[in-house]
Amino acid sequence: MSSYANFVRGFVKKNRNLTSKLKKAGSKQTPFQYMHQTIFMTGVSISGFMVLVYMIFKSNLINLLLVELGALLFLPLVYRFWLGYVDVQIRKYGRELDADLLLISEYFLVSLESGLPLGNAIERFSRLNRPGGRFFKKVYTEFLVGKDLETALKDASVYSPSDMLRVFLKRLQDSLTVGVDLKQVLVNFIKESSDKKIVEIKGYSKKLNPIIMMYLLVGIALPSLGITFFILAATMLSITPELLKYILFFIFLMMYGFQYLSYSSFKFSKSTL
Repeated sequence: MSSYANFVRGFVKKNRNLTSKLKKAGSKQTPFQYMHQTIFMTGVSISGFMVLVYMIFKSNLINLLLVELGALLFLPLVYRFWLGYVDVQIRKYGRELDADLLLISEYFLVSLESGLPLGNAIERFSRLNRPGGRFFKKVYTEFLVGKDLETALKDASVYSPSDMLRVFLKRLQDSLTVGVDLKQVLVNFIKESSDKKIVEIKGYSKKLNPIIMMYLLVGIALPSLGITFFILAATMLSITPELLKYILFFIFLMMYGFQYLSYSSFKFSKSTL
């Protein structure tokens, strides 16, 4: 067990920015836990692929050995895929915070206008079970353990996965440091954010049409016509059932990959409201 732990720690040392990435992703995992998960998922992925290949090519030993060797060559690529999952988490968490940003700024503005100090507004907002509430709960926790509010906001901006939230935190910090009226700062930020959201929505409507057309063409029309013509060609060319099985399996993988890419494209191109 200790040898495996040292093995995992060696990978952690090679990825020194993993700690900051996990903080940006809002993850509760330590770098050691995340690296253990990455190595485990890499092993499971390669093993699962090898079992699947064995089920398909077990009648042909040479093809089986060649594909299994190819799977081992793809091992670094699979490892990089699972290692980069934290970047996906950062992007997802950042989009969730972007969607909460107008609520955050409006909540703080209403709280300040009702006479609450900013620290109390942050404490009350941190009780909400929302991405923004969980983010500011960490800010308030740092404030409670002895940091002044300006330092807590500055540290939070360093690990913010959202660029707009980082700007928001920087403005709050500067306002507290210089002594500018926080309410006016929040009013200006809300107006800027609203204008930016409108531009994002208009831009998304322009991007959506070509994405839908591409999906309908490549994801629905071409596979339907392609499989129909392929079956006709297979009967005319007398393709063996063994070869037909491999070709259909390859077509299935291509269609699955395209469906996944299309789903990701729809999901990450939409505006955060």
